[in-house]
Amino acid sequence: MVLVFGTICIDCIRRIGSLPKKGGYCAVEDQTELLGGEGANTACYLTMWRQEVVLAGNALGSGYDGEMLRMKLLEKGLDVHLLQKTGTTPVCDVYVTADGDRTMFGYGFHEEANHTPFDALPFKAGHWFTADPNIPNASRLAAKMAHTKKMKLYLMDFSRDNEIIPRGAVCQFGTDSVGERGNRELNMKWASDWTAKHNCTTILTDGSLGLYVVEPGDDPRYFPSFPAMVVIDSTGAGDAFRAGTLYGLIQNMSLNHALRFGAAAAALKVANLGATENVPSVAEVNNWIKANPEIAQAYDI
Repeated sequence: MVLVFGTICIDCIRRIGSLPKKGGYCAVEDQTELLGGEGANTACYLTMWRQEVVLAGNALGSGYDGEMLRMKLLEKGLDVHLLQKTGTTPVCDVYVTADGDRTMFGYGFHEEANHTPFDALPFKAGHWFTADPNIPNASRLAAKMAHTKKMKLYLMDFSRDNEIIPRGAVCQFGTDSVGERGNRELNMKWASDWTAKHNCTTILTDGSLGLYVVEPGDDPRYFPSFPAMVVIDSTGAGDAFRAGTLYGLIQNMSLNHALRFGAAAAALKVANLGATENVPSVAEVNNWIKANPEIAQAYDI
């Protein structure tokens, strides 16, 4: 079982040629509303890969938008019984440019009081707990409770200077929030410093430029990314990577091979618009690994 605690929202995705200058104008080519949020994205992938998933996090909101979000979750086969129908429905406006990059504006997030009650969370020793920190205090308290119940932790973007990271946790970050895109020396040092500070495993992804991993007591390692067939939308690529790595760990893969599965899943994700549409199957991910043997072999060290 994987307990996913995090954000659940509607992604309103608008495709544009490029972002305008301040005060400028650009035309929206098309618009669609899809299931989004880091928690929902990760849960969707794991569910599609036939893993037992419990999704918890922010309330879905009341009224029409809340019911629409609830229906989008049910369409993906996700269980909604722990999700409240109160407050404002979170909506993320995502502007996707022609190069596949995305810029996001959120509304209705961080309503700290509206989340799954802690006493309803099924903490199970030996199982995985994963969270993002977008419900800041609740996510951190849920992670603390999961650790107390002897769950294995996979934390995404918990990057405060004063973070309390339990020993042995896996921490994933992206260079859009820490480190620096394309700066291998700086990124390697950042990951190494985080591991040394918290005695955790640190993963720092850098999009198409690869990823870095540091385990306690080991030298830092760099791995290349898998190529993408086409880049349409990078929204949710980090969540696809997280879900893929978690899937590999659940299947008792080595960390390197779990990272390989996650990297291949992320490469396939960017070929589709939206974070939860056209989720690749396990077979498709494995086939993409086989189709790129030189990249795949780099993870065999």
